[in-house]
Formats: sequence, structure tokens, C-alpha cells
Amino acid sequence: MNTSLFVHIINFVSLVLSVCQLCIASSIFDFVVVNKLYYTTDDEKPLIDSQYAIVFFSAPLLAASIALFTLSMPIISRGYQNWISRHLVLVAIMHALLLAGAAVFFATCSLLSSQLSLRIGHYAYNGTPQNFEDASHWYFLRMRASTAIFCLQSLCALSQLGLLYMGRECRYEIILPQQKDKKDLLLPPVHD
Repeated sequence: MNTSLFVHIINFVSLVLSVCQLCIASSIFDFVVVNKLYYTTDDEKPLIDSQYAIVFFSAPLLAASIALFTLSMPIISRGYQNWISRHLVLVAIMHALLLAGAAVFFATCSLLSSQLSLRIGHYAYNGTPQNFEDASHWYFLRMRASTAIFCLQSLCALSQLGLLYMGRECRYEIILPQQKDKKDLLLPPVHD
């Protein structure tokens, strides 16, 4: 199974973005946020809910698994390739739906991250104790970076969807073993 070089590049970029997002999510949801120690000084309300960690960690894992699945398609065993060639339409529909769902999920994560950074942004530049303002600025920068990475992951999923299923030149090519053998045995026609 072969795909276009663009699809491999997009999947590699998506894999790198996933690793970057995991690093940023690890720095956002640290000991301070998980233990609800990052809160406003006047009403002691936590600014970042630790339940968002599920979203911030599951999205890059989903992107990495899609990228690794697509990158490993050319090197999977013949048994899987034969199964995929027998169920080509089903596999294509499932892959397209997975890419479309992932693009929507990443866009939603980007929106969530931008809303959290908007909430933190007020305290990043107008915090009353200086160390609270510094901490807010630190979290604000990481939330903005997370917003950009989620947006890029959504664009990667959409561009891959467009290249694989809306373009003519970039679809998967499945070479069946029996087709390859028959093609090698055929001789060119003899012209008189």
C-alpha cells in the first residue's frame, strides 16, 4: 500500500505536533494545577480545572495513533493488506470518518484552550501579587501554544482527508499479490 509523499509528510508533522502537545500538556497540568493550588486570590477559585487534562492528553494520543496507523500502512503484513483489499470501501470510510472526527475534536480542543487562555490572560498582565502574575503569564503562554498546536493538528487531519479522499493522485494504492504475479507473467503483445 503506497500513498503520496505529501500524506507521509503530513503524518510526520502530525506526529511531531503530538509529541509537542504532550510536552505542553505535561507542563500545564503539573503539581500546582492538579492539586488546585493555582487559584484567584480574591475568591480562591481554580483557574484551570484539572479535569481538562483528559482532553489535553487524549487529543495528542489520538493524533499520534492516526499518524502511526497511516504511516505503517505500507509495511503491514500481507494478511492485513489482503484483508484491507477485500474491504477497501469499509476501511476507506472508517479512515475518512476517523480523520473528520479527529479534525472536529482538535478544533474543539483549540477552542477550549483559547477560552482557558482568555480566562488566564487577565491575570497574566494584571495579577495583584507579582508571583501570581508571573505564574499566570507562564500558564498563559502554554495555553496559547496549546491552542496553536491543536489548530495545526486539525489542519493536518483536514488536509490529509482532502488529499486521500478528495484528490485523485493521493489515494492508497493496493497491490495484490496475485495481480503482481500475473502482471510479471504477461508478455508484451507481438506486432506483425
